[in-house]
Amino acid sequence: MATETPLTVKLIRDVVIPMPDGIRLAGNLYLPDEPGRYPGLLSFTPYLKDGFGGQSHAPVHRHFAGRGYAVMQVDFRGTGSSEGVNPHPFDVQEREDGHQIVEWMAVQPWCSGAVGIWGTSYGGITSLSIASTRPPHLRAIVPIHATVDNYEWLHRTHGCRGLLLGDVDWGTRMAVSNLLPPVRQDEEGRWTRLWAQRLDANKPWFLDWHGDPPDPDFWLRRRIPYERIEVPTFGICGWYDAYTAPTFTVFEAVRAPKRVLIGPWKHVLPDLSPMSPIGGVHEMDRWWDRWLKGIENGVEAEPPVTIFVMGDDEWRHETDWPIARTERKKLHLQDRRGLSGAPTSAAGADRYEYDARVGTGAIGYNGHRLDLPIPIDQAADDHLSLAYTGEPLASDLEITGAPIAHLTVSATTDELTLVAKLCVVAPDGSSRMISQGNANPARTGAHAAKRPLTGEERRTVEVPMHPTSTVVRTGERLRLCLAGADFPELWPTPRRYTMAIHRGGIDDSWVDVPTVPAWAEPLPVPALQPARADLRAPDATGNVDLHVVHHQLGTRVAGFETRRTLRQFVDEATILTSDHHAEVTTDAEQPWTTNLRADSRFELIRPVGAVTARVQSLLTPFAIRATAEIDVDGQPFFRRRWSKTIDEWMTESRWVARRRSD
Repeated sequence: MATETPLTVKLIRDVVIPMPDGIRLAGNLYLPDEPGRYPGLLSFTPYLKDGFGGQSHAPVHRHFAGRGYAVMQVDFRGTGSSEGVNPHPFDVQEREDGHQIVEWMAVQPWCSGAVGIWGTSYGGITSLSIASTRPPHLRAIVPIHATVDNYEWLHRTHGCRGLLLGDVDWGTRMAVSNLLPPVRQDEEGRWTRLWAQRLDANKPWFLDWHGDPPDPDFWLRRRIPYERIEVPTFGICGWYDAYTAPTFTVFEAVRAPKRVLIGPWKHVLPDLSPMSPIGGVHEMDRWWDRWLKGIENGVEAEPPVTIFVMGDDEWRHETDWPIARTERKKLHLQDRRGLSGAPTSAAGADRYEYDARVGTGAIGYNGHRLDLPIPIDQAADDHLSLAYTGEPLASDLEITGAPIAHLTVSATTDELTLVAKLCVVAPDGSSRMISQGNANPARTGAHAAKRPLTGEERRTVEVPMHPTSTVVRTGERLRLCLAGADFPELWPTPRRYTMAIHRGGIDDSWVDVPTVPAWAEPLPVPALQPARADLRAPDATGNVDLHVVHHQLGTRVAGFETRRTLRQFVDEATILTSDHHAEVTTDAEQPWTTNLRADSRFELIRPVGAVTARVQSLLTPFAIRATAEIDVDGQPFFRRRWSKTIDEWMTESRWVARRRSD
């Protein structure tokens, strides 16, 4: 039976888990403080079980353990307290290690033999990747904000180079984190041996997703074969997260009991979202109880799709995804920048001068800017784009699904970033974005070879946009905005160019909008529970979050600056701090000068063996430089430099050199 009164929980640190190759991983075990055999729950990430990642998830681990589960949070090999090295992200070794951890947990005296996996972000990704290896004792998974191909959905989205998350933030911070020693010292000095090994081998992960990878199949091997997943799968994501589409992709593919829950959230656990939080962990409890404890709670009999409809601001069940009653509406680009259900009568084209600054108004939509509100007006970005606006709606219209822009493009460059944003224009003229997407007309996807545009060649391009569910009100208008940049979400392409969007005749362009009528016989309203306030980790002291957009007056230069500081008490003798600062700048007149400067610093403050680790990096469209400095007890201990030329745009670099010599 499910545990109604929470059990007392004990924490056992640094449980050693042997791998077949002799490497020993380390995990923290949250266990009911009563004799028994409990179903196991695994969370497997590189985010330091004793550091910031462990602290943020500790209340959830304790919650699950208090309900009668044996919960483990395990450090990746080469990170935290685990042995080995970790020079590359999303490596196949991660899923193989995870497979072994599941099977090891299943035979421990405290485990019933049934194991589940869950996690947010990287932890959700490992949930999917481990499940694809089919561990015999794995019974269910809950991936939250997860993808099956991070190259396609983050670093090289549909062939476009990502910037904001991978480079401005996460990549540099992980470069430092992966060089840290175990956060907690052990009396035997094991931590010094582990640290020496990883310092010799670990390198900044961001070197892998820029330029040529180490081998042609490097990123293909990191794609998760999600079609192999055969255990009950409960996907949770947010409409404002980058991984909503992959969440639905997994839902459609899994041939096992499955469920998906999508709310108006960013990259955060539903209970902790500042926007419309709900009891997401309660829904996970029901999933675990059914598939790990065998409790007949009826979860598999409920409609499998639960979504939040924005605008109406209500939850709704659906029986399928894509929703079967969807009606796809074609809205065609018109002359005079109109948008209509009927194709234009005469062929034509609208020309657009590339502006690398477009996108600064949309930073708040980024799923990882948790503290930034959703922007209420996109008019400034709309003004710098080709904006096609429809007539005021005569009645309310629900858009639920993934819009797709079908565009015929030509340009005076061999490669560009094509960005499409579907917006709603209010009667007062303000514009809010409800979906966006991007594509590279020279590539069909992240893993595809380049097929450069030539001259004034016209090329048909599909731009997939993020799934959404929103109601557009009577009197509001739909607007499709098209541009060649989304800064700082994506790297601006370095060459100035003119782009043409063609419309009418055989070169017609339109946006395909999924509209959904109301149920003839509505399903029951989802019975969701309120968010649990006790799942929020104690705030680390001294936290600072800074996000600033810079516009240099009298120029066409724009920049984005971010800073985040954290301070956490590890134990009575140890404090862990993090200070990350980055600034990226672009110039619409000289987009080849776009550059990112990032500085990330971690400190382990303790009486003996105090560590300061710092990575500074400079990224441009054509090259990367990074330096690492580590001091121990105030004395220099480790220094290393890395550099890499990015061949992808070297033709542009030579073009820039010619321009400078003219």
